[in-house]
Amino acid sequence: MNKQILENIMTDYNNKRLRAARSCDVRKQKLYEQFPDLVETDTQIQLLNVKLSKLFLLKPDNLNEQVLNLKKEIEELKNKRKDIYKKNSIPLNYLEIQYECNKCNDTGYLSDGKKCSCLNRQIINNLYTMSNMVHMLDKENFNTFDITVFSNEVYKNEKLTPRQNMYYILEISEDFCSNFHDTNMNLLLYGSAGLGKTFMCNCIANALINREISVLYQTAFSLFEIIENHKFNKQNESEENRINYDMIFECDLLIIDDLGTEVGNSFTNAELFNIINERLITNKKIIISTNLSLEQMRDTYSDRITSRVFNGFVPLKFYGKDLRYKN
Repeated sequence: MNKQILENIMTDYNNKRLRAARSCDVRKQKLYEQFPDLVETDTQIQLLNVKLSKLFLLKPDNLNEQVLNLKKEIEELKNKRKDIYKKNSIPLNYLEIQYECNKCNDTGYLSDGKKCSCLNRQIINNLYTMSNMVHMLDKENFNTFDITVFSNEVYKNEKLTPRQNMYYILEISEDFCSNFHDTNMNLLLYGSAGLGKTFMCNCIANALINREISVLYQTAFSLFEIIENHKFNKQNESEENRINYDMIFECDLLIIDDLGTEVGNSFTNAELFNIINERLITNKKIIISTNLSLEQMRDTYSDRITSRVFNGFVPLKFYGKDLRYKN
């Protein structure tokens, strides 16, 4: 994502605020035309507020007395305005500016300087568009999911057939999406290659993005490449890489696909633990997809990582014959 795209996003926010302000002005004009008493009441309130401000500057001897009298007059006028609103069934916030996002008032940033969730969604939607992931999600989603491609015959020593197992995984995945904001659930999708793990990740991503929930999808290899560039190449780090790095911790859902394909070392282990631990602490959801078995994960990653994953994630085992080979 280049600087121009970011500027376009912020320009869009500015236009939203302008539209909201214009809409408020139009409502005010119509209201004043219909209720002339409101014009006089609001004008008097404004004049008294100006007079009150001047008092604090002039500081007369009887300042407290005059302040109390003015505040009493202002309160009486406000009550008069409330009566007009109530009598004519006008909402009390009718003349307040109505922003699309009440958390950041269409600025993209919260009062503490952090990005608002609506800005994160905008950024990630642009990242998806740039990476052509949008086209993939159009093809791989819950509407195109075909349960019949999974065998309904007993597979090895598993209690459920692959199809019965996928019904269970589908139910958990759809429940994860439906109750996203009300659950602490994280998902671990594991099993051999070609069994539908990435497809299911895309189904979940598509469903949540359509609900304006920010989802960042990264393969394990790309994830650690982003982190490495951020840690060791800050002077030449691209804007896109910096944003991707921030989103690893800020997005509503982080999907790490193909965990285990990265080059494993002390750096990747430490960074993976940091990501999982930080997101669990801040109640940010994670989905991990891997071709590794649970035993292989124990052998590959540190005890700290496997402890977090095995205790904080719902394990969903994929098994059966390779669907890509079958197709």
